Amino acid sequence: LLWAVHESGLDPTSLDVTFSDTGNEHPITYEYVKMLGENVHAITTLRPERDFFALANHKKRFPSPKARFCTTELKMKPARDHVWALKEHGAKVVLLTGIRGAERAARAKMPEREMDGYYGLPVWRPLLRWTLDEVWAIHARYGIKPNPLYAFGMKRVGCYPCIMSRKSEIARIATLWPERIDQLSQRETEVPSVHRFSTFFCRDKVPFFYRSKLINTRDGRRMMVPTAQDVARWALDGAEIDRAKAVQEGRQSKFEFDQTAEDAPMCSLTFGACE
Repeated sequence: LLWAVHESGLDPTSLDVTFSDTGNEHPITYEYVKMLGENVHAITTLRPERDFFALANHKKRFPSPKARFCTTELKMKPARDHVWALKEHGAKVVLLTGIRGAERAARAKMPEREMDGYYGLPVWRPLLRWTLDEVWAIHARYGIKPNPLYAFGMKRVGCYPCIMSRKSEIARIATLWPERIDQLSQRETEVPSVHRFSTFFCRDKVPFFYRSKLINTRDGRRMMVPTAQDVARWALDGAEIDRAKAVQEGRQSKFEFDQTAEDAPMCSLTFGACE
């Protein structure tokens, strides 16, 4: 947004800036978007037909890595409806996205410009070759601080939390905002799952001995799955070990968590809708 407004050479009045509200965002993110709208550029909030939890109730399950309907239903469809409405009113629309090649191996291979098949519109990725240092630098140039969640150790600021959050991020949430884990646990009991219980996080995310909920599958099997509380306990236990080891080795402060291989993000969506 800062690049588009201040350094792209584009007429700021030609920019249509949107924020997709999933209904599962951190309060800090809502405040941050409000600040950007007041200090950088007007922002239109897009809302889906059903927010994150209403969608889970409708689908009778939470999203998963293999059934990632959250991004499509909560972000991509509302955005597509919005830009198609602009086209119908005669606008020539080019999609701008701030994803960077350094974020994912797949993104590093992407072109800066191409036609996007989902939107049926040209997409421009002007920051594709930027480094993270350049991202922080443009914030400093224009006196706009990054989303405060990054300072709390979050690696992503879309959804609170994402179903595919890293272990370190879950541990941060469980430490700083334990009430959110309680809320997720309550939501798990409310989704009318065909298995009579739907977990917010993927069951394969944690070792078997952390799983406390027994369910019956549709094909008659009995299976242990982890609740949100179980996943938080696993994350906190692992974070404590990582932190102690890091401090002992002098690699990190006691407030930082190590990132292990299993913390690597799993999402491979190329448009960057969740960032």
